[in-house]
Amino acid sequence: MRISCPLAAAVILAAAAAATPAAADGPRLTLAELTARAQAGPRAKMARSESEAARARVNEVGSALFPRVTATAFAGPSPSITCADAGCDATDPDGFAWSVDGLWTGASLDIVQPIYAYGKAGPARRAARAGVAAMQALEDESAGDVAVEAARAYWGLKLARELRYMLEDGIDQLESARERLIERVAEGTGEVTIQDQRRLETIIAEATIQLQDATQGEEIALASVRALAGDDTADIDDEPIEPIAYELATEEAYLGRAGTRRPQVIAAAEGARAAHALADLEASEYWPLLTLNGSLVYADAAGVEDPRHTIFDDPYHRSRVSLLLTLTWKLEPWTTRTRVARARAAARKATALADLAKVGATLDQRTAYTEAVRARKRMDAATAGETAARAWVASLVQADAIGAAEPKELAEAYLGWFGMRARLANAIQQWNVAAVKLERAAGGYQAPN
Repeated sequence: MRISCPLAAAVILAAAAAATPAAADGPRLTLAELTARAQAGPRAKMARSESEAARARVNEVGSALFPRVTATAFAGPSPSITCADAGCDATDPDGFAWSVDGLWTGASLDIVQPIYAYGKAGPARRAARAGVAAMQALEDESAGDVAVEAARAYWGLKLARELRYMLEDGIDQLESARERLIERVAEGTGEVTIQDQRRLETIIAEATIQLQDATQGEEIALASVRALAGDDTADIDDEPIEPIAYELATEEAYLGRAGTRRPQVIAAAEGARAAHALADLEASEYWPLLTLNGSLVYADAAGVEDPRHTIFDDPYHRSRVSLLLTLTWKLEPWTTRTRVARARAAARKATALADLAKVGATLDQRTAYTEAVRARKRMDAATAGETAARAWVASLVQADAIGAAEPKELAEAYLGWFGMRARLANAIQQWNVAAVKLERAAGGYQAPN
């Protein structure tokens, strides 16, 4: 009696119909939902806070054009001082004495209104606005990084589960086949040998090792999903792993987008603009600052007689209003020259970094495009290979039904089909992640508002 190899049949059944795990208590997320949650996580919050701080600096620079007001008020014990003569040229006491009579109160109000900053306000505003643009671009860059991480975790988890399902079912069927094979060897019919049994046991051991690798990959990917989702009960949907619909454009189209839309390029360019504006701000220190200064002072002490001499500087009785046009000029040209030279050097470095960012973005884009093209070709080849392997098995199954196929041939066909199923799942995962990386390299992701 002929015996066909059931071990491959089990593997094929496992590949064709993967088991579905029990539903988890937490949310089942799609890739879009996982990406949205990840982009609202701690990394995104950090990037958003940097943008908010940059916008606050713009407001701070703008507020420098508004008047600065300083108000002071005080109250304390008033000393007892009386005039010793009619003209109050002498007082009693004429020095320090422990005497208190009533309260000594006063207040002052100083207002400084900038009139002309001689080239200070413009560079400060340009630097602050460029800083905002740079931080917003870095926020978009962070959103793209998070999107790639979410895709890796999501599709990596689907791939690991697809392989685990196939291996678990395959091992169960292989164990059943091994028991039947042992029975056939014991019967000594000559159709199967001890070598066939050892070969099957070796295949079971290899499948068990691969199962542990797949389980480990699943656990790591699930941990990544939950970390990105910010939920220890989160999981992904049960949809089978399928290639995403994404049309590859020409490499030149992606390179054009990378040079103009990639957030890291925009951030570097805005950083260079800010550095040049800061250099101009340092150069403005050569010039003075014109301000309008107003002052209002009042003080009164109940226990101190007022001498009524207008030329006296009496701290106990004051009532004064002043309005002055002030020119403040800090004359240190040698120190200023050094600071300007250092700022100009920093600006040139920032410009070089902006050029380097374009080079890096171009390299990243070329790499991502190459990965996507090769992943697509691997997926197409694996799809064709899986189709051919399935047809191979089908033809041998038909031949086996009429006794025209050898067990070894059928086993080889089944194992080939299983291998191509695994390769196809891996190729789909690589293609899906590569497509996300390609869009990220072209600046296709922006931080959510």
